[in-house]
Amino acid sequence: MGFVISWSPEFETGIDIVDEQHKRIFEYLTEIDHAIKAQSTAEVEYVVKALLDYAISHNTFEESLMEKAGYPMLDAHHQVHEAFKARAQAYGTRLAGGEDHFRLAREVRTDIGLWLTNHIKRDDKHYVPYVKKSLDGGFVSRMLGKFFG
Repeated sequence: MGFVISWSPEFETGIDIVDEQHKRIFEYLTEIDHAIKAQSTAEVEYVVKALLDYAISHNTFEESLMEKAGYPMLDAHHQVHEAFKARAQAYGTRLAGGEDHFRLAREVRTDIGLWLTNHIKRDDKHYVPYVKKSLDGGFVSRMLGKFFG
């Protein structure tokens, strides 16, 4: 078994809703590990798809926060998210194409885990001051309804 990347305080942005979503992605990584250990093809397929969908939705949500904040690096951050989306969709295609589920799941767990930790520490930390300044409760609850309602 490879290592499982888990949530730690170093990943906190200080924006509660973003931190909660990041934590959920880390939970999905742990769930992938459990599905591999259980040797359940169906569970692996379900959790991998759920992780990829959730991560893509999360990225879109983050961009809406950045846009509202007038974040100057939004375009660059969007490009990083688009590259992630292409990578996630490629995993989905490979899964649907009958590739060995367990091998693929281990690859997703490591690859997405490393991507996420680097992305939070490097890219996400950069937008935090802008978003924190612009945040007001009304906007967050509206966006939550839109993406996760």
